[in-house]
Amino acid sequence: MALFKYMSAEVAPLFARMLKVRFTQPSDLNDPFELRPLIDFEATAEEFRDVVDARITKMFGTVDGVLAMVERQQSTDPNYPKLSVPIQVFRNLIAANPALGQQFMADMQRHKTEVVGNMTKAVVWEAQWERFQQALGQSLGIFSLTEDPTHPLMWSHYASQHHGLVVEFDEHHSWFDQKTAPPDEFRHLVQVAYVQNQHPRTWKQLTGADVLYTKTAEWAYEREWRIIRPIKDATEVSPGKFCIDVPTDAILSIIFGCRATSALEREIRGLIGTKPILSHVRFKRATLRGGGKIEIADAPSY
Repeated sequence: MALFKYMSAEVAPLFARMLKVRFTQPSDLNDPFELRPLIDFEATAEEFRDVVDARITKMFGTVDGVLAMVERQQSTDPNYPKLSVPIQVFRNLIAANPALGQQFMADMQRHKTEVVGNMTKAVVWEAQWERFQQALGQSLGIFSLTEDPTHPLMWSHYASQHHGLVVEFDEHHSWFDQKTAPPDEFRHLVQVAYVQNQHPRTWKQLTGADVLYTKTAEWAYEREWRIIRPIKDATEVSPGKFCIDVPTDAILSIIFGCRATSALEREIRGLIGTKPILSHVRFKRATLRGGGKIEIADAPSY
């Protein structure tokens, strides 16, 4: 099974010239729900209640612990309430008056209950998830391919209304499997799963595949495979566009769309022809058949 990449008439010459492919950040993809599984934030908040309670309890366990926490908050949050006296002075007062320390800790226990309640609200976890999404979207790039080079909608959406082309790749090439360890979620081909009527999940129920390689069933016609790589692996070739070199022996053929102009075909053939290392690349053409079908056949030589 080969895999294919649809390219617009504008992108195709850049690929033929540079032999790079774009790893697109999620925020630039056409699906706004990309990498956004359905989350049950109410259940997630409850799921983490014991963890939050244990951490907050540890922070509020001693006078020194509480005061150290207050110092950190005051140094990072200008809106955090200030004590009426400097913290070191307050420490000295408590050391000289144990009853004051007991009263202080009783007040802090009441405050701890309020903090735990606030930290286990669904809206807090939703905000945390949004920050995670933003960080994820800025740190990853996605290279998408398909099993199907003959889908009319794919030609329309991703290849300039059939004016572009499709590049055929050898999915067995080592470039498509660069895992750094067996459980590595990145740097190798993964088939996208399509889910009908997705059910909300909690954070603990989510897997990497749920986030990175799952889409709703409406996208199933794309028959997508993808490689996700950290964006730091790529080169920024223009503002916001990150690309990675493709080995020449991973490229098998170039399929021109049924509306591709002779000028585009000459340009692509010329660029490929200047690289003897690409002499194995075959040129093909998509043609229309009855019933909305597209067929692929070898293109005649120029």
